[in-house]
Amino acid sequence: MKRASITEELAYGNALERLTGADKRVAAQRRRQPETRPRRQPPAPPSTTMIKLSVFLNREEDSYLESLSSTAKFSGGKKISKTRLIEAMVRAFRHSNLDVQGVRTGEELYKRVIAQLRK
Repeated sequence: MKRASITEELAYGNALERLTGADKRVAAQRRRQPETRPRRQPPAPPSTTMIKLSVFLNREEDSYLESLSSTAKFSGGKKISKTRLIEAMVRAFRHSNLDVQGVRTGEELYKRVIAQLRK
């Protein structure tokens, strides 16, 4: 047995036109001509393959990233996500020739990063 398909148009008909007093000819034309909405383009794939990475930050570091994000938004730009901020920092450090040879502790790495920023 064939099932009937009920569309919104069949279910509600022209009730809205009757309530608002729209012209019947205009309503009939609307039913005949479906709206042509511009199709949304799918987002362009990134040029390189991305991976998901978890980063653990303390509250002060997270707060710093939030303040950078808010500063961008309230100074006339758009809010930048913390992920985008970290991504930009990593990309910037790729060009800085940071020397990490022989680093044994996080504190030693921190000092080298600060020294690199001062150059």
